[in-house]
Amino acid sequence: MTSRHRLGALVASALLFAGLLAGCSSSDDDSAGGTVQLNLPDGRQVTIPNTPERIVTLGDQWTDVVLSFGETPVGYYDYSKSATGEMQPWYGEKLADATFIDPTKGDDATTIAKLNPDLIFAPGFASDSPEFQQISKLAPTVNAISDQEIDPWQDMVTVMGTVLHDPEKAKSIIDDTNAKIAAVSEEYPGLKGKTYAFAFMYGNDQLSVLGDENDGAGKLFTSLGMKMAPKLVAEYQRTGQPRFGLSTENIPMLDADVLVVATATPEQAETLRSLPGYKNLKAVKDDAVTFMTQSQITGLNAPTPNSIPYVLDLLKPSLAAASN
Repeated sequence: MTSRHRLGALVASALLFAGLLAGCSSSDDDSAGGTVQLNLPDGRQVTIPNTPERIVTLGDQWTDVVLSFGETPVGYYDYSKSATGEMQPWYGEKLADATFIDPTKGDDATTIAKLNPDLIFAPGFASDSPEFQQISKLAPTVNAISDQEIDPWQDMVTVMGTVLHDPEKAKSIIDDTNAKIAAVSEEYPGLKGKTYAFAFMYGNDQLSVLGDENDGAGKLFTSLGMKMAPKLVAEYQRTGQPRFGLSTENIPMLDADVLVVATATPEQAETLRSLPGYKNLKAVKDDAVTFMTQSQITGLNAPTPNSIPYVLDLLKPSLAAASN
């Protein structure tokens, strides 16, 4: 694999706060700016001397968090656009003036350097990339802010509010997003205690299944009062793998009140529907299945303030069916 493809590959693999903020503004008036120091879980200390004006985001979540503050990154890497050519729909046209960092068209570090960034945000797993050391020398670089595979969106918003010296905006974003989740929970009170299964079909005979309720996607369902299908939790506990492979003959393990499936192509969705055992799933019988595209599923796989309302709208028919 060439170096220019490595960062993109690492981002793709990610699809299969306490104590974070140590120091802070040098001014009593946080809006006035000043130095911020972040102590990251990997032991790195990142010092940001001023309020950043040229931010580069190398992960879908960070991009959306920046946009939530009304800011636009000067450059961004987006897995969905790289893999499918489609932008996440919740971005709208907000990235029209930003530079897409395309790993197929040159060295990522060189591309980022030309953007003259004063702060770079990257997903935690990006630190495994051979390019990360180069990139992190270009500007203060924040990667993982938690010990979880997918950082909690609330913590990301809090960090961004601290970095931008706008904690009140951060609180408003978190409160508004949580209110939208709560509204869905109130609309469908029958969801409490119901189960869900979440899978991505990446081949005609193989799926990747979520088994960790503490994953970012799992937490969204938990906030609705739902629980993960017990068989999936048991498999996670047995293997220690938050997301594990599931062959198609084991489709019955996906039995739950709500089933969410992402497929790379519409043909794969039809393949799944034709598999033995699929029609016997409770969610199928109750018409509580939601199929998503590879682009749409990132909004559930890696939740953000703008993706959560979008995904909840997609899920509503299935949630309503399960709630009855």
